[in-house]
Parts: sequence; structure tokens; C-alpha cells
Amino acid sequence: MKTATLAIIAACLAAALDGPARAGTTGLLHSDVSNADVVAAESQAQRSYDLLPALPPVPQGGVKVFHIVAEVKPWEVAPGVVTQAWTYSGTVPGPTIHVRQGDHVRVLLTNHLPEATTVHWHGLPVDADMDGVPGLSQNPIQPGETFAYVFRATEPGTYIYHTHFDDLNQLDRGLYGAVVVDEAKPARPSYTRDYLMLLSSWRIFSDAENYFSINGKSYPLTKAFKVKSGDRVRIREINISGTESHTMHVHGHRFEVVAVDGQPVAQASRQRMITLLIGPGETRDIAFRADAKPGTWLFHCHIADHMMNSGAGPGGLVTAVQYENAPDRLSALAGQDVMQMSNSGAGGGGGKDPSGAPLSQATTLVLGAIAGLTIFFGLPFAAIKRVSPGGIAFFNAIAIGVLFFLLFDILRQAGEPLETALQHVEQGAPKGPFWGLLLTYLGGFATGLLSLVFFSRSFFLKHGAGASMTPLALATVIAAGIGLHNFSEGLAIGESAATGAIQLALLLIVGFGLHNMTEGFGIAAPLAGSGGTNVPSLVKLGLIGGAPTFFGTVIGYHFVSPLLSVLFLTLAAGAIIYVIGEMMTAGRRIGYKELATVGIFVGFAVGLGTDLILTAAGA
Repeated sequence: MKTATLAIIAACLAAALDGPARAGTTGLLHSDVSNADVVAAESQAQRSYDLLPALPPVPQGGVKVFHIVAEVKPWEVAPGVVTQAWTYSGTVPGPTIHVRQGDHVRVLLTNHLPEATTVHWHGLPVDADMDGVPGLSQNPIQPGETFAYVFRATEPGTYIYHTHFDDLNQLDRGLYGAVVVDEAKPARPSYTRDYLMLLSSWRIFSDAENYFSINGKSYPLTKAFKVKSGDRVRIREINISGTESHTMHVHGHRFEVVAVDGQPVAQASRQRMITLLIGPGETRDIAFRADAKPGTWLFHCHIADHMMNSGAGPGGLVTAVQYENAPDRLSALAGQDVMQMSNSGAGGGGGKDPSGAPLSQATTLVLGAIAGLTIFFGLPFAAIKRVSPGGIAFFNAIAIGVLFFLLFDILRQAGEPLETALQHVEQGAPKGPFWGLLLTYLGGFATGLLSLVFFSRSFFLKHGAGASMTPLALATVIAAGIGLHNFSEGLAIGESAATGAIQLALLLIVGFGLHNMTEGFGIAAPLAGSGGTNVPSLVKLGLIGGAPTFFGTVIGYHFVSPLLSVLFLTLAAGAIIYVIGEMMTAGRRIGYKELATVGIFVGFAVGLGTDLILTAAGA
């Protein structure tokens, strides 16, 4: 009987340690143990790591169980700069997992993100099926699923847990945290101050990493590392930036690197340093004696643009070592030019980043209307009454060139969400979003093209097979195609304004306004020299081509959908292909082949030029 009982107990422990990795529920929650146990565990976990919240373990049969939820939460990176971060349990970095050497650990990861994810235990010795590599060691954890990672903490040190699915995107959105494994028997000397410093990057309305943070915050939201004279201080530095290395420099002190990637450095191999180079995915434990003259000593990355927030400084990786009773002078730097960052041009910017609170809806709609109405600046060209046949051929060809570039640009924009979805499928994500985007792409393209085919068919049935489309009818069709494209531009303006990216929103308005002037010329070109254009007709054409920018802004301010953007872009692409065909037919009837060829090149170059201006400005 005793043997059977022991066997049952052993089986239960084995199930707790090595049971099924995937679960249909969130598993063990804090409410499954007494509140006193949770309070005691949390108190111990947070004793030395007061800059980051530590996740209290829930003991169960000799196993320390942690439960983490991957979820989207608003996160203020810098003052007024709030992004929809992808977090572990609502914080960036995620809560620290603090265990002791020899502990059996079980981490439940519940995915509440809009796409699949995994967790990689960076540097920790784990079994291959616990390593978190999608398609190699496990299937991706789909939205709504829970996966249990089980391992034994065998090696003390500083480690990382982070996403290993769509790394470049998910890492720079906040999916990372620290794992600290204490020695079973703490070695001498002990540290009176023991801190974590996670260095990370963000891509906030940018293709490049443009915000840099310490423990999830960019200066001036960073916190100082507080010490007392005589303290022996250890700072566990972790670089979890997606692509950037950092050179961390502390003023007034010399430190030693006492551990590299979780492994201790022998005393004989240590060097006294003032600046540490740390690459992506590396951890370095540094130690120093707080023996400087008491005060507030700067601690920062020595790469200039890493001390900025999207080109404006001071910001980013700036903090301090602050002695007890010393005045808090760290916040005073916010109004100064540290190392002349704001005015030197390093990193390409000066002044404060105006990103922050969203633009009001009324202001956004007014600006969206202005962006759309700029199309009228190109329409007066239609009022020219006397144009030679060669001039008509040239202007018609310029319009064709503008439309050719617009088609190229539209197809590029519409293809980006499709390519991203395909990359996610290759990493193990569900295929549904990809197929939805693909069908939307093809359906929108076919609808935009065929709708104008049927329109022209009804026109020719009404006017006879030998009839040609009037200049006004052709201009109307061009305006309709451009209007569909401008609707998607309005979506981008509305989204940027609603999320607080005011600088980007204003830039888009100016850039799209410039682009719309060029499009206005494309609408007006078939009317030049026709002699039958009046003001009401031009107003109608301007509203058809420009008003969708306003309506897109309204919708984009409240609702964002890649499907909607792809739909209107491909509708526009289909319509523009038809229009180009009609204008090429008209151009052949006019003649002047060589002149028309030059005109097409000029039109394409004008379209490309306005787009490059927009891109160079950062939109």
C-alpha cells in the first residue's frame, strides 16, 4: 500500500514537471494558493529588484509556477508618446522571473495577442522542445491558447525570456523580460544593491528603431539607480534591442564585468572599465563600489542618437546613479541640450518630438479636408482653350506618366500587408489572414477594372460602337480612380492623428496634398484645349478625386483595417489600368509619338519626385 501511495505521489510530481505542454485553459492561477503564500513570495522576489516588478511564483508540489499573459496594452514610452505595446502581463519589460538554482519551474504563457507567438529562454539550459523556436521546437502558440514551458534552473545568472516569433516586429513592440537565477548558496561578496537594466528599442511610426528605452521607458521617464556611499552595486545589463548595440557609460565610477551571458568572469580576467559595449541578445553583470563624491552621476549610452527620442534630445538611454540624499537632478536635463544633441544635427533632428496626445477629431477632419482639396490646384489647367495638337499629345502623355507612377505606388502599398501576412504563415501563423488579404487584393483589382469596362460598354451601346469617350467622361473616370486611391491616404492620416503621431499626421497631410496637386493635373489633362469645360464640371471632378481623402480620414480616425486599405488601393489600381488604356488609345489617335514618349517620362518623374519628397521627410 505504501509503495502504491509513493508511486501515485511520484506520478503526480512527474506530471507537474513534465506534463502536457499545451493546455486549453490558463492553468494554475494565484487564487489557487493562500494569499499569505503569494505575499511572501512577492516580497522575496522584489527585495532586490525594485526597478522592475517580479512575478510571484505559485508553489505547487515542489514546482514554482508562473503565469504570464501576452497581451496588447497602451504603454507610454516617452512623455506623451503612447504606443499599443505587446506586453507580458501588461508591462514592458515583462515581469521578472526570479528563481533559485535547482528550482523546478513551470511557466504558463497564455496568448491574447492578435497573432501567434512563442517564448525563447535565452541562455537558459532547457530541453529542445522547450526552446520556443516555432516550427523547430514547438508549434506557435495561437491566439487564445496556453502553452506550458517546463525546465529546471540549473545555472545561476542573468538571462532573458523573449518572443521568437516574427522577432523583428514582436521584440520591438515589447515582448521580453528578465530571468534571474540566484545561486543555491550565494557566493561572497554579496551586493547591497542589485539592479536590472534592460536596454530595448522601439519602432514607433518608423521602419527603423527610433526610440530607445531603459526598463521600458525613454528619458525623461527613466528612473535613477539609487545608492548609498560604500554600497557594493551590481547592475545586470541586458540588451534586447532588435538590431542595435549600445555603449553604456557611467560617470564618476569604474566597474568590472563580473558575468557574461550568465556565466561568471574569473577575478583574474576582470578589467576596470567606464564604458561597456553590449550587443543584441547579450547580458553583462557589472559591479562597482559606490565610492564617488555623493551626487547624481550620469549613466547613458554613448551612441548619440540612442540618447534621443525620434531625433529629439535628450531622450532614450539616459539615466543616472543617484546617491542617497543627493538632489534629483536627472529630470532637470530634460530641458537642456545634453552633449548639444538637439542642435548638433546628430541623428537628424532638433527640438521636441510633437508626438503625443491625439489630435482632436474636428482638427483632424479639417486637415483631412485640406489635404483632399489640394487636388483643385491642378484642375485650372483644364481651362486652357487653345492648345496645339502637339501640346495636347504632350499633356495627355504627362497625365499617363503620372498615372503609371500612381499605379506602381498603389500596387506596392497594397502588396505590403500581403507580404507581411505571407511571412507570418511561413513562421507558422494561421493562413486565414493571408487568404483574406489575397482575395481582397484580387477582388478589389478585378472590381476596379471590370466596373469601368462595363461603364464603357454601356457608354458605347448608348453612343454607338464608333464613338469615343468625351474628354469630360475620361476626366471623370480618372478622378474616380484617383479618388479611390485618396481614400486610402485618408485612412493613413486619420490613423496617425488618432494615435498621437501628430508629426507624422501633419507630414502626411502636406505630402499627400503635394501629391494631390499632381493628380489634379492628371485629371485636367484630357480637358486641356477641349473648350467645353466649365467651373461646375471642375468642382465636380475635384470632389470626386479629392473628397475621398476626407472620408478616409473620418474612418481612419475611428477604425483601422488592413483589409479596408488593401480593398480601396486595389480598386484604384484596377480603375487606373483601365484609364491608362483609354488614354493610350486617345494618344495614338493624336499622334506625335516621340513627343508623347517624352511626356510619359516627364509625368512619371513628377510623380516619383513628389513621392521621394514625402519619403525623405520621413512619412
